[in-house]
Amino acid sequence: MNKTIFILIFHFAIYASFSQPLSRFFLNPTGTYILKGEKHKNEIKGSFAEIRVKLIGDSLLAITMYCNKGYPEYTSGSLTDTMTYADNRAVHLSKSDPSCQIIFSFDTGGLSIKQVYTDPASTCGFGKGVLPLGFIEKYSSNTPVIQSISRVD
Repeated sequence: MNKTIFILIFHFAIYASFSQPLSRFFLNPTGTYILKGEKHKNEIKGSFAEIRVKLIGDSLLAITMYCNKGYPEYTSGSLTDTMTYADNRAVHLSKSDPSCQIIFSFDTGGLSIKQVYTDPASTCGFGKGVLPLGFIEKYSSNTPVIQSISRVD
């Protein structure tokens, strides 16, 4: 009887622990994130980007980003913005394209960039293929300078 009760309690505890949403830990995303394109015959193939992030307080981020889709067009784009930071995420709302959002999700090894849109032709104000979607590794945890890093002024 005691063994049966123990097994029931054990199974209930396991079930309860897996049925609860995991509480996310607070992550300080401050640092520099770099995506390197592959160099081939002195040309950079594929996207490259630099993203600098600075946590302000515990609920605000300053972000500056430069990205380029690489050879052959080398089309580039940049943004500098201050965004609300919650649940290790920040969302950029495009002023030039209100049908689009850029979501920055942070974890210990880097950040993931995702584009959410209502118009399938939307580019969030960037040229087609310029925005570096996916995972970008954290290069440094040092506090970066937040200023425009556009290669074209």
